[in-house]
Amino acid sequence: MATRRKSHITWLMPLATAAQFFLPRWLLLPVVHLAGILAYRFNHGQRNRLIENYRHIFGPDAPKELLKRTARQAFINLAIGYMDLLRTPVLKKRVTSLADFDLTHLDKVLAKGKGVVLVTGHLGNWDLAGVFMTAQGYPLSAVVEPIPAGWTKTFNRYRSVTNMETIPIPDRRAITSAIHRHRLLTLVADRDLTGHGILCPSFDAYRSFPKGPAAYALKHRLPILIGYFVFQNRPGHPPYTGIVEPPLQFEPSGSLSADIDNFTRLIASHLNRIISRYPDQWLVFRAGWLETGTDRDVTAKNRE
Repeated sequence: MATRRKSHITWLMPLATAAQFFLPRWLLLPVVHLAGILAYRFNHGQRNRLIENYRHIFGPDAPKELLKRTARQAFINLAIGYMDLLRTPVLKKRVTSLADFDLTHLDKVLAKGKGVVLVTGHLGNWDLAGVFMTAQGYPLSAVVEPIPAGWTKTFNRYRSVTNMETIPIPDRRAITSAIHRHRLLTLVADRDLTGHGILCPSFDAYRSFPKGPAAYALKHRLPILIGYFVFQNRPGHPPYTGIVEPPLQFEPSGSLSADIDNFTRLIASHLNRIISRYPDQWLVFRAGWLETGTDRDVTAKNRE
């Protein structure tokens, strides 16, 4: 079987990291800001996908200028997020200087001696959040999407700077091992990558959400907490702010299959709420919008 050639961009990322050993963040920001604008201007396909996302979030009558302005800012946020992730080998433990992160609710749960399923979305800088938490000593295992052309290997180098453990989505044995070792099992759950999720209401349409977080939480009797790590524009404060919300309240019915579906719908509703608060920081380019929520629809979508 032919091996897909490594993306040329992955070769450039270590060079960008090396540059950040000599250049301060404030000096790089205008350059990266411009790179985000140029990406918005010339990457028509990805720009149109983001605009479609915002049409669902803001509603069909939203002004076109609002949709374009939000998509433009999303490209800028993505570029800055990459810059900060590439900076982690420079900062290492000092990566904690980049954010205010309220982990009060997480600490209360961990104090009870329980493991945790920590759920987040493709929001703000989710990879940097994991690096930040492991820099503070939290034993975090992140389930990650396998990306070809050298991307997974490259990203994992940055994710592991502060000893964050990464587990590919299909490796269920490693996921179970992380749970048994009382690590924080972290899953990005706003996009179904397996094709086995369930359709949930999402703004004015439906999208497929993964069942994994609910399934692991119910089978191992673990609480689910939702967290996010987003940009903030507050003078005198770090560039990011993060929060982990209180454990989701869900009462199982005794039917595991039905409980997984219902718990997944609850997770989806909370993620939608957070996305609506930070639309220009939701960085999903293939959201998989469907007008109706039937099994036939999701089957057809999975074949695309």
